[in-house]
Amino acid sequence: MVRAVFFGSSDSVFSNRHFHALMEGECSVAAVVDVPPARRASTNSSRQAGGSFVEMARMKGIPCFEPASPNAAEFVQEIRALEPDFFMAVGYMLLLKFEALAVPRVIAANFHASLLPAYRGKHPVFWALRGGEPWCGLTIHEMSPGLDTGDIMFQVRVPTRQADSVSSLYERIMTASVPLVSKLIAAVASGTVPRAPQPAEGATYFGATSEGDFRISWSMKTAQIARWVRATPGQCFADIGGQRLFLLDAKASEGTLGVRAGTLLALRRELCRIAGSDGSIEIRRLRSAEGKEMSAHDAFHGLGLGEGAVLGGL
Repeated sequence: MVRAVFFGSSDSVFSNRHFHALMEGECSVAAVVDVPPARRASTNSSRQAGGSFVEMARMKGIPCFEPASPNAAEFVQEIRALEPDFFMAVGYMLLLKFEALAVPRVIAANFHASLLPAYRGKHPVFWALRGGEPWCGLTIHEMSPGLDTGDIMFQVRVPTRQADSVSSLYERIMTASVPLVSKLIAAVASGTVPRAPQPAEGATYFGATSEGDFRISWSMKTAQIARWVRATPGQCFADIGGQRLFLLDAKASEGTLGVRAGTLLALRRELCRIAGSDGSIEIRRLRSAEGKEMSAHDAFHGLGLGEGAVLGGL
C-alpha cells in the first residue's frame, strides 16, 4: 500500500474535504502537515463540521507537523524517514523547494483550484469570479520550485454561475475534484502518473488580496459592482458619510442618463438605488464596521442622506 504525506490548512474546508477522501482511499497516511496559524487565511469557507484533518490524524495516531518552513533541514529529515511514496498538498500556503520535493518516491502533487496555467497563485476562485470567467475548476499538478508551474496530472472543469459566491463555486469544485483523490492514489500505486507540461499560452498569476480589492467605487461598471459583491457578500465596502459600510447584496439595474455616479436615486424601505457609471445598483442590506446588519434604507437615513445626495466612494 502506498504511503502519503498530506499538506494542508486545518481551517480550510478545501483541505479537509480532500483529506477525508485520502483517508478513505487505498493508501496509508504517514503524516499530516499544517501551515502555521498566521498563514491559514483563505477566501474559501472555514473548516467543516467533524473536525480538521489535524484532529482526525491525532485520533488515528498519525504524526502531525506544523513547521514554520517545510524546507527546514530538520523537518525534511523527519519526513524523509517516513519513506512516503507521494505528497498530496491541498490549500497548503507555503512553497516547497528542491530538497523537500525530492523526498517522495513517486511525486509531490498539489491540488490547485483553477484551470492551470490560468490563475496561478493565491485565491484562484476569488480572482476567477472577479474576472467574470465562464469556467473554473481544479488542476492536480506536480509541485515544483515555481509557483503552480509543474506538469498537469488531472484536471476537472466546472462552469461558473451568475449568482456564484466564492463559497458556492468552491463547493461545486470540491464535489467535482474529491473523486480525483482515488485516481491519484491509483496512478501512484501503479506507476502510471500522467504528466503533461503546462501550456505557455494563457498563463496568469494573481497574489494575495488587499483592502483596496474590496473597495467599491460607484463609477465602476454596475455589473462589475454586482459581481464583486456576489462573490464575497459582506466584504466589499464603501465609505459613506464618514462610515464604512459593507454591502451584503447588490443588483445591477437600469439608471438615469446624465446623473452623477454615486447619486442616491431612490431611498425605499425595501431597497435603495444608487447611480453607477452605466446604470444603477440596487442595495437592500448593509453591515456596519462594528458588525451590525441593517437595511440600506435605515443606514442611509441614519446618516442623514436622502434622495439626490451624492455618496462617497467615487
